[in-house]
Amino acid sequence: MPPETSRCVRLASPACSTTTRPFLPPGFTLVELLVVIAIIGVLVGLLLPAVQAARETARRASCSNNMKQVATAFTNYESAKNQYPLAISTTSNSLKSQNWAPFVLPFIEETALVTKYNLGTDWWRSPNREIVALPLKIMQCASTPTYNRIQDKPEPSPGPNKTGSCTDYFTVTGIHPDANKELPADQAVTGDTRGLICWYAATSGTANGPANFANRVRDVTDGLSKTILVGECAGREDVWRGRTRHEVDYTGSGPQAAGVRARGGCWATTDNAYRIGSRTAWTASGVPPWTSVPTAPAINGSNEWGHCFYAFHNGGANFVLGDGAVLFLTESTPLRLLCDLSTRAGGETAGASLP
Repeated sequence: MPPETSRCVRLASPACSTTTRPFLPPGFTLVELLVVIAIIGVLVGLLLPAVQAARETARRASCSNNMKQVATAFTNYESAKNQYPLAISTTSNSLKSQNWAPFVLPFIEETALVTKYNLGTDWWRSPNREIVALPLKIMQCASTPTYNRIQDKPEPSPGPNKTGSCTDYFTVTGIHPDANKELPADQAVTGDTRGLICWYAATSGTANGPANFANRVRDVTDGLSKTILVGECAGREDVWRGRTRHEVDYTGSGPQAAGVRARGGCWATTDNAYRIGSRTAWTASGVPPWTSVPTAPAINGSNEWGHCFYAFHNGGANFVLGDGAVLFLTESTPLRLLCDLSTRAGGETAGASLP
């Protein structure tokens, strides 16, 4: 037996002079134990933010990769068709109510998903509703708190509801006229305010903007590297103002008595795309506090339809430019620069201001 385990101490009693017991080393005192616990607590406190920051960096990189793939789909579509897809089609033509997604998904190996998709049927009706109910990882940002969300907007009889899996990305169709209300007079947006992916309306002068057919590369005179193709509007159809969540309530029967929704959640909905710069709140009834967005259009101010851009990344949001480059813009990015980047042919020199 090793020496340290055979050492003994003799008991004080003469009657038990031959009895021995093992030698026990002294343990931690209470003070020492408290010091050790305190040190561990400090180390955890120092380490936890670093771990959280590393996780967010990974989530932001995943989001950037998703958006890069979506941009590749648009690029491949344009190469094959010699034009970009329509942002939406809402006329009573053979396409029915569609957005850009079913057109570009086959160009990033999602052909199997949309093989049975019927462009002659509205996106929320069979057989399309069964397809758009499927969540797409490529359409969702990993930083969004609620993953695999479902839009279930009620429709008048005979229905069915406009139901489908949500996305955190949208195509930017240009600048809303209300943007000039938020800008100094000397920064007013003039000229062509349409985006790289534009509205298609049956007639000009509709609420969705002037009539516009599918764009070609030559129509993007500002330059593909200076024009936003896809931006983040995460968390829809729940409303997020700042970092406060207001759960979607289509009917006004829940805690939000007025009803509230951010509009445009489903990856297939024609409400996906929008022009930025509006403070109009899209709610079920439009009574205070849901008549307008309380903050001026800016990154991460609100995810409500028509407002601006919104993501759950710390300090900013991801964007894809027309040339496929992914760009992270901070919350301090001026509205005028966002407007410049959101137009295809406004004649701005936004590229000189990019980080």
